Amino acid sequence: MSSMEEIEDEAKAAAEKMVMNMMQRPGQLEKVEQYKKRITHKKASIEAQLKSAVQGKLDGVRVGLQQLQECLDDIQQISLKMDELEDLLKGVPPLVATLQAVREEDCRHSQYVTAMDSLKHIFTVPESVAKTKQWIGEGKLLHAHQCLSDLENSRDDLLYELHRLPNQSSHDKIMLKAYFDDVQAVSELLEKQIKLILARTLNTVRKEPTVIVTALRIIEREEKRDQMAIQQQDQSGFMPPGRPKSWRQMAFKVLKSAVNERIEGTRVDEREDDKLWLIRYLELTRQLILEDLRVVKTLCVPCFPPHYDIVNKYVDMYHSCLSASLQDVVQNGLEGNEYVTLLSWILNTYPGSELMGSPELNIDVSTLKPLLANDIMQKLQDDYLQKMELNYREWMDKTLESERAEWGGRSLPPTSNHTLRPSTHTPPSSYFK
Repeated sequence: MSSMEEIEDEAKAAAEKMVMNMMQRPGQLEKVEQYKKRITHKKASIEAQLKSAVQGKLDGVRVGLQQLQECLDDIQQISLKMDELEDLLKGVPPLVATLQAVREEDCRHSQYVTAMDSLKHIFTVPESVAKTKQWIGEGKLLHAHQCLSDLENSRDDLLYELHRLPNQSSHDKIMLKAYFDDVQAVSELLEKQIKLILARTLNTVRKEPTVIVTALRIIEREEKRDQMAIQQQDQSGFMPPGRPKSWRQMAFKVLKSAVNERIEGTRVDEREDDKLWLIRYLELTRQLILEDLRVVKTLCVPCFPPHYDIVNKYVDMYHSCLSASLQDVVQNGLEGNEYVTLLSWILNTYPGSELMGSPELNIDVSTLKPLLANDIMQKLQDDYLQKMELNYREWMDKTLESERAEWGGRSLPPTSNHTLRPSTHTPPSSYFK
């Protein structure tokens, strides 16, 4: 109450002060009624605003109380339902034992259904295997792969049903795997045929690109089945025999092996056969890589799936295989100007317009790693300089001995035909960038 009285006193004091300010001149007394009306209207307006605000607050409180009441009712209903559910769950454990026979019957029914679906392939496994081998031999790889997939599906479905049994029989699994043993052999035969096709990719793609496309379609189908097998293993713990095959990974290994063989095939001579063997080897390698990458860019790109990124993959393979081959050359040792030949080819020819920098290939040379590591390059330069220094020392020693012998004898030293002055043999030339 004291605070209300203080507020009221403050309000009266403020009103008196306002009235005193309004009535400072005699002429203002005539406007008393006008001031009174204005203040009355203002008071009524403020009271209306207060009533509206209070009413709004009351409505909000009323709605909130209603919602709280509804929540309380819902909670009570949920509590009742939870009690009912708990009572119902108490009867589940006895029901599990009661339904054990039903579960076993369902499992047997599932096995019978799988067996019925696979009967056609089970009784015809030898004929299907023979037909698949025949198609592989005739080059009808898509037909062979379809037949192989049917056989594998039948085998995997039966093995999965055995895996689902609570009491798994290892004898049944061994017997079933043995019965389908030829299926795994056919799969390996098809894989071998695909490897042969991929190993000749750069030659086959020029004449029969459909053969490459067929092999890649089979690889992609097997990749999808690998993914499905991995998902099934995550869900049930069962992994079909021979999975994952990882044929895409196998394909890249075969392609890289073929690239390595092509690069090694350019080494047709050795130092004992031809003193210019290194120049010949590097030039044949340059021509081979340039032509092969042209084929990849123009003919392989339409055949390979986009996610293979086949151009960059081939560039990386040629780069790494060439790097390994050059390291082998360096380890076998270099002589004389072979240092200059190799260093000039690595620094100038390889990244230049004659090879990787060719406008036809449109390769970003800056993304390529060095052909030889920096320490190997530095060692080559150091070895070259040391050999040149040794050659100069030997030449200077021989020259001094020759000059001493000539000056000590009676014969005059050899002279130049043009200047008639004494002359000596020039030292061995050097070239190094």
